[in-house]
Formats: sequence, C-alpha cells, structure tokens
Amino acid sequence: MREYKIKKGYEATSERLEELLRKHFGNFSFENGYYVVRNFGGIEELKAKIEKKSLLIETKTRVIDNETSVKTLKAYNSFLEEFTGYTAKERQKMLKKEVEG
Repeated sequence: MREYKIKKGYEATSERLEELLRKHFGNFSFENGYYVVRNFGGIEELKAKIEKKSLLIETKTRVIDNETSVKTLKAYNSFLEEFTGYTAKERQKMLKKEVEG
C-alpha cells in the first residue's frame, strides 16, 4: 500500500475521491472500506481510501501492450495529481526523501 500526502488546500473527501475515480477510470465499487477499480487498461485492480490527509492506494497490474500502458499511466498520474495536488515529479521527489531518510 502506497501513501500519497495531500497538498494543503486540496479536499480529502469521499465525494471528491468518487468524482475523480469516475472521471479518470470510469466505474468503481466500494468494498470493505476501499474504493475499488477493476480492469482499467494495465490496472487489474486499484484499491483506494482516504486516511487523515493522505490517500492510500494499492494496485495490481498486468502486462499489456505499450500503447495501453502509456494511457493507463497517464490516467493514473492525472488522477493522483488532481486529487493530491502533487505532480508525478513532486511525488517522486517525496518518495526519494522517504527512502533516503
């Protein structure tokens, strides 16, 4: 499970999470406290939940063609950026700090 901090000024609400999941991935369900997206491009399953000022996400992926992989990654990164307020580059920097620290 990966934790993504949410930038100040960005709402960490279930309503907003549902709206953005629909926008970027289409259908989702709610199971055992997690929002679940299944079978979207290279994502076999994505589980998401809000905890305090963080978004927790667990993904299971599958091997697919390059074009679908790129589209899947773009949708995933766009979703994370829009929900957390951090770009992929900023998230990568934060991850490096966590690993090094």
